[in-house]
Amino acid sequence: MAKPISIKNGKDNLWSLALLLPILIPLIIFWIYPMIKTFHISFTNWDYISPTYDYVMLENYKNIMGDSFFVKVLMNTLVFTVFTVLPPILIGLLVAIPLSKIKAFRTFFVASAFSSWITPTVVVSMVWVSIFDTDSGIVNAILKELGAEPVKWLGGQTTAMAVVIIVTIWQYLGLGILLLTSAMAKLDPEVEKANDLDGGKGLRKLIKITLPAISPILVFLFIFYTLNSLKAYDQIYILTQGGPSGATSTILYYFYVLAFEWYETGSASALAIIFLLLCLLISAINFFLSKYLFKK
Repeated sequence: MAKPISIKNGKDNLWSLALLLPILIPLIIFWIYPMIKTFHISFTNWDYISPTYDYVMLENYKNIMGDSFFVKVLMNTLVFTVFTVLPPILIGLLVAIPLSKIKAFRTFFVASAFSSWITPTVVVSMVWVSIFDTDSGIVNAILKELGAEPVKWLGGQTTAMAVVIIVTIWQYLGLGILLLTSAMAKLDPEVEKANDLDGGKGLRKLIKITLPAISPILVFLFIFYTLNSLKAYDQIYILTQGGPSGATSTILYYFYVLAFEWYETGSASALAIIFLLLCLLISAINFFLSKYLFKK
């Protein structure tokens, strides 16, 4: 039998809704409404300037999906994401294991590493541009001293993407080292001692004790790094501007070009919707895969 709705419960629900309004209003104005508006524009040929537009229905989606350059930026995005998610987690673990065992200067080392994460991406990218500069960069200066020819790091099809990946990994490391060191420093020492008595040391201890204990942090970093890599833009714009010949263009950078350089706002909106669906799909896969891999 259905439970009757009391007047008191109804008032409580209204009061709860009223308390949520300060949060819901900005959410609706700055997230839900723009998303709906973007979905609407994706069915038009609006050029961002004209006051009028025509409906082209699914034409923008067909053009995007059939565009060979979209396939290229999609592959660039996936390659960039793969190579900027796992390496900072693995390197962060290698650094966090010894850091978690020491107390002296641990805070100093962790804070120093974390500075890479809190430094604005634009500033970080500008520093790395000078490091990999063909004529005056320190990397080519070292190569010259070793007798090797200078490399056009930011001008090569392969090296440009490698530089963007290196810069992103370096920036991600700060957050990974902070969270992983903190998690490992809080592990129960009694459990570790019992494991040592059973003969569990080295790699066995890492797999059986450490990784399951810090699995929530690993899952968080896995998903967080993935989402950040999918929407990477600042470092690509500063380092390579998507070049050479689109070698470092990702979906988000392609969206910027479509919307604000070519003024194809309808196509850019369709790309944004496709990108949103891609992010949701990859996030779901990452979530379930991470839960399976790091399951206690």
